[in-house]
Amino acid sequence: MRHLPFSPGENGAIVNAMTSAKREAAPAKGRRLILFGAFDRHNFGDLLLARCAAAGARTEIVFAGLAARDLRKFEGFQALALADVIATFGREDADFVHVGGELLTTTAWEAAVMLQSPTEAARIVALHDRSPEARTTWARSVLGTARLIPYVIARDELPARWRTHFCPVGGVAFDTLPAAERDEILRALRSASTLRVRDRTTLDALRGAGLDPELLPDPAAATPALFGATIRQHGQGGEIAALRSRMRSWIAVQLAAEWGDDATLDRVARLLLATSAAHGTGIVLFRAGLAPWHDDLDTLRRLAERLGTQRPVAILESARVFDICALLAGACACVGTSLHGWIVAHAFGVPARCLVRSPADKAAHYTDTWCGVPCQWRTPDDEPLFPETVSG
Repeated sequence: MRHLPFSPGENGAIVNAMTSAKREAAPAKGRRLILFGAFDRHNFGDLLLARCAAAGARTEIVFAGLAARDLRKFEGFQALALADVIATFGREDADFVHVGGELLTTTAWEAAVMLQSPTEAARIVALHDRSPEARTTWARSVLGTARLIPYVIARDELPARWRTHFCPVGGVAFDTLPAAERDEILRALRSASTLRVRDRTTLDALRGAGLDPELLPDPAAATPALFGATIRQHGQGGEIAALRSRMRSWIAVQLAAEWGDDATLDRVARLLLATSAAHGTGIVLFRAGLAPWHDDLDTLRRLAERLGTQRPVAILESARVFDICALLAGACACVGTSLHGWIVAHAFGVPARCLVRSPADKAAHYTDTWCGVPCQWRTPDDEPLFPETVSG
């Protein structure tokens, strides 16, 4: 089932595009680099995007989030709260880089909830979920800002000597946002020195609003070129090495907690067993996010119960960035709801499918932009996951 996701020429073009974009975005000598994004909580994609943005930087880096968090034990970074970054470095020349992800449509309520522990998030949602006013008030108190889309910051909200940049970001739901949120986003984007997006839907929406962004792949598409040696090292030890001793090959599988209803798990298990049996592989389940509204072990354990003992099944306990990358790079196939799981697997030449609820999901828009044929996404009702006539 292994294949190259693009021809050698296409692969080279993507890597060259990403590395040239990195060189163009690199700050001039004497300017501090401030990376800002959702790597203030555990999500595989956001932590990896911070790694990609920091790779090869030629100046001192500050990592900024909406809150101070230390994700180094997961191979993320120690992020400072944005207010503290402004207070500490506001007198310096700096390039303020929005590092990517679906930042353009992450609301204040969503951002604030995902910064909580799972237990506290459940309590807050139960308390405020039915009251938009209460959600807004609570989110403002947590984030310390009245911004509606808090991971998007306009140039005039930052110190005078800072410039703003947007690495390839996503916002496939931009046109569905309330007018006030769209206006806030557009004001920030119009003031940016660099504006890049990662999918054609976001590109078209922003062009329709009078902007002219550049279309580039998600930075994580360059993961093999940036971190190949590190990932190979992770694949030779720890849990990944233990998996190799248990099974000859595996399908890497991830499933968001919101997909944990019984009917969906039944359908996904049936699809996975059919694929595993057809290709003689085991199945390894993993989590791509520990923050609220991402993944949880209970969902994976319930899926594992449904998979039974017909095929070798294991759960990867580690949620470290490069352990996940090594699992994906060493897989014979990848299936999951994580867009960055697909991006990394695909970049390593591993056949991958994103599970989506509908063609409107961000993963469908992204994969259709960069690899429309064969279709790279499936709904739970689509069978089989990997048609026998398709090599990718």
